[in-house]
Amino acid sequence: MKTLLCTGIGLLCAQALPADPIDSRVIHNYDQFGVGYAYSDGDDVDGHGVIGSVSMDLNNFLIGAGGNYTWFSEPDGFDDVDAQAWSAGGFAGYILRLMENHINIIPRVGVSYNELTIDFDGPIVSGSVTEDFVGIEPGITLSYAINNHISLNGGYTYIQDLDDDIDVEAHTFSVGTRIALAEHLGLNLNAFFEEEQGFSGAAAILSWHY
Repeated sequence: MKTLLCTGIGLLCAQALPADPIDSRVIHNYDQFGVGYAYSDGDDVDGHGVIGSVSMDLNNFLIGAGGNYTWFSEPDGFDDVDAQAWSAGGFAGYILRLMENHINIIPRVGVSYNELTIDFDGPIVSGSVTEDFVGIEPGITLSYAINNHISLNGGYTYIQDLDDDIDVEAHTFSVGTRIALAEHLGLNLNAFFEEEQGFSGAAAILSWHY
């Protein structure tokens, strides 16, 4: 929650700064698709994978979809265990543009399918176990564009599974930046945090804006 509060305070303070309107093809333009690298930080394992996203701005109504696939390292002392996870989902929100588009506030809600597979290939135990759940994900994103070349953002998402047999509940936060590398090309860097765990991962995505 501190991450979101600090971002909000920073955005409020920024309102006092005079600036030109934001009309970049990259910064605060949500007609885009992107692909990149994602890192996951667990208690005993690390994950590396690919991530992709696409979104469209329909008169400030925002819709989008995304997915990722992650390979996890072997836990210490478990050389015969492999794990992979993937997820796919979509979301819808509304873009509230303030201060000549320097400030964007986006309340949103999403739904996702998540699956984790663990493979055992040892002398005693072999086979695989798969767990999955569908989650509902309401949240909010705050973004401040410093100029037409760079913006800073923070977000909060509440994750709740829709299956009574699986108890998944999480409060997640993110901080990041978007840099306009070219007229239509952006670089998105984000760090992710979970309420109980702390730092939970990071992502770097190249996005093409149209």
